[in-house]
Amino acid sequence: MKRLKLPKEKRLSEQAVITLVNHTIFQFGNSLSLIFINLYLWRLTESLLINGLFNLIAILTQAIATILIGKMAKQKGHLAIYRYGIFLTAFFYLCIIVTQENMVDYFYLFALIKGVSQAAYWVSYFTLAHEVSTNNNRHRYLGWNQVSMGMANLIGPAAAGILISMSTELTGYMIVFSAAFLMFLVATIGSFRIKKEESHHKEYYMKYLKLMVKKKPNFGKALLGWFIIGFPQGILMYIPPILLFTIFPDESFVGYMNVVLLSLSIFSIYVISRVGNLESTKLYLFIAAIGMVLSATFLIWEIAIWTVVLFMSIGSLFKPLQANTYAVYYFTWLDKIPLKENFRVESVVLREAIINFGRGIGIVIFMIFSQDINPISIPWIIVFVMSIQLVMPFLVKEK
Repeated sequence: MKRLKLPKEKRLSEQAVITLVNHTIFQFGNSLSLIFINLYLWRLTESLLINGLFNLIAILTQAIATILIGKMAKQKGHLAIYRYGIFLTAFFYLCIIVTQENMVDYFYLFALIKGVSQAAYWVSYFTLAHEVSTNNNRHRYLGWNQVSMGMANLIGPAAAGILISMSTELTGYMIVFSAAFLMFLVATIGSFRIKKEESHHKEYYMKYLKLMVKKKPNFGKALLGWFIIGFPQGILMYIPPILLFTIFPDESFVGYMNVVLLSLSIFSIYVISRVGNLESTKLYLFIAAIGMVLSATFLIWEIAIWTVVLFMSIGSLFKPLQANTYAVYYFTWLDKIPLKENFRVESVVLREAIINFGRGIGIVIFMIFSQDINPISIPWIIVFVMSIQLVMPFLVKEK
């Protein structure tokens, strides 16, 4: 029994546990509703243009808001921003419940609220996660974080799909959005159990970014990598679920497929955590890029259930390899840049802002070349944006 008992320094503090539980509640609300927002808009409009504009406005708003909110979080305290992020997310779903089908008339306002709420939550949560853990137990904290998010993402979409398919017309969507609203309301209340920690480093150092990139040019290349990673993600946020639904119009099927895809991602994350090492960063990024390009080539054959499922399944195996590998590489720069850990909040802000700008540009390119379900143009656009991932290994500099 003594061997199984964790050393004191590796145990999670009470604040770490509270933060994990609250994040799990938030993530469960997200998983219930996130993929079905786009399907709801599709059911109301059957327009890829409106879906594209909704996601584009939300993503670009998140990118811009991240930069502004990052300064507020550094100077005013990230815990307050964390609470605002959860509250705004709850408000977003409350507005959908109130407006229902009329959401389409104000979709751009909904996109703005979504972008700001996501920016506020994720910038502050990543900072909070670092604060409530230590160098001795951070791997354990992040491990439990992945487990809780994985479980929420497995259960949420499947439950939502069943609820929607069992209901008539669009009633099921309202039930799911109402459940999500309650989850975010509970998370807002739960956030007041997290205690504020005073910081003596309140200056926002983003003004020194140009000087740091000049002194460490490879840090600039590391930042560019987030843009390239985000490039296909904007399209993948809403096109694959819509493709599935147009071929097989059943929300429960989309929910079940999400369970399968997340299971593959969790398996991939587990393998990476067991065998991954920093020395093989370039190799992992190259393998991930090849895998994602390969997944997209099936769509060129035809857009059918089997090709879309293969595309999404293979992508689910290789996306975690790319994301985890690059995140580990990126955070090594905190030990190399002049300001080091004092640039932690700014590094999160840069990552979130740049990756969202990449997502936005990806959506713009898709909207230019395909504004409807075109079986000829869609596969080639996806292959193109996936192929850009082949640049990733060349941005990694070991020294």
